[in-house]
Amino acid sequence: MNAGSHGAPPDPVGAWLTKAFPHQHVLRAEIAADLRCGPFLLIDPPNKSFFGHVVELAIGLTLCDQSPYLGLLHCLDHDTATRLLSMAGYRPTTDAATAYDAWLRTDSALHPAHIFTAASRLAHVHSLLNDLDARRSEAGDLAGRLLRRYPNLLNSRPDETYHTRRAFRTVWSSYSSGFHSALRAYGPATAQLSLLDGHRHADFLLGTTVLEVKSGRLDEDRYLDDLIRQITTYALLAHHDGHYVTHIAVYAARYQRLLRYRIDELANQLAGTPVDLTATGAHLATLIRDRPHRRPAA
Repeated sequence: MNAGSHGAPPDPVGAWLTKAFPHQHVLRAEIAADLRCGPFLLIDPPNKSFFGHVVELAIGLTLCDQSPYLGLLHCLDHDTATRLLSMAGYRPTTDAATAYDAWLRTDSALHPAHIFTAASRLAHVHSLLNDLDARRSEAGDLAGRLLRRYPNLLNSRPDETYHTRRAFRTVWSSYSSGFHSALRAYGPATAQLSLLDGHRHADFLLGTTVLEVKSGRLDEDRYLDDLIRQITTYALLAHHDGHYVTHIAVYAARYQRLLRYRIDELANQLAGTPVDLTATGAHLATLIRDRPHRRPAA
């Protein structure tokens, strides 16, 4: 993308993606048509960005066999962290005080209210880290001190919690109707897949499939263009980082659609010609590393 209306400098990564993959409009039309096939969930959470994090975290807590989101958990006091893990269906395998990575998923049935509580608390930690700039090495320690002093930072106002929980119940009912089983079938889950030494993070790696979760609207071309650039970037960087990946997928929660594409076929379609994934991924990685530092979006 070029300089915006607010005078932002040109984005070399976006400009290169547009030039290297000039047929994005074809995929945009295909995705738009696919999204129109399913019934749209009528939800209106009060904070859409926060709600998106809640949905993503809830999915991660139910997909991963080993407890995910360790960076968020370590910002919490031990009692709170272990309570949230227990609510999400995890049990410890050792008695180590802070070895949350040693907690494993059980087969017990989970109540949606418990998943919502665990995910929403972790979403508040995520928001706090973002406000503190999560790239800073001391952000986690500072967040932990703030949460110990002001534990109410883990809670929304009662009216916001009510409306967010109501929207979550609608999405979770849909997700549990078959999407959870479909995603589990892709393979073992890794949440918050770090790409290019943390320059980018994909929501999940499921077996050989990189998954992006979208809980917001995708009813405008600009949203779909951003999505296409995002999944293309993740596919190329995952290949560049040496992950054995074959597919990229999008779970569009509001539209009740799960879209999945072979990475090589997707790249070829967008470029209009065969793509060398190794060379193209290396070039994209160089552009991202050389890009001026920008604070990550919330």
